[in-house]
Amino acid sequence: MNQMIWRVWLYMFALPLVFLVAIKGLHAEEACSTIHGRLHYYSGDGQLRIWHISTHHEFTPDESSWDMVIEWLRDRVKPSETRDYADPATAFDLFGDFQICPTEPFRKGAVQYVKVIAVTHRRYIKKPYH
Repeated sequence: MNQMIWRVWLYMFALPLVFLVAIKGLHAEEACSTIHGRLHYYSGDGQLRIWHISTHHEFTPDESSWDMVIEWLRDRVKPSETRDYADPATAFDLFGDFQICPTEPFRKGAVQYVKVIAVTHRRYIKKPYH
């Protein structure tokens, strides 16, 4: 009798609980949000980062949004100036309100991959020549 009660308890409560915890672990990302940040491209090592202003946290675009985001920087450079840079994306920083959707859970002190949806209130700041 005890073995039967144990089995019923296992099937009715424990297994569904384990299943729910496993599902939650697969979808541990945070909800989409809008942050005020600065987009900067480090051409030396190929890092494209969005610094969330007033924090110590940085984001990097995932593969699905990388090309779109880096073009925001490249498109700002005049065609006559593109030859002045190894990569035109290094010429400007972009400040704005970035709509982002994290693709992985937050980890303190680590860069977080995000899908970048859009940026509003764009302000480009030209960097001085090196």
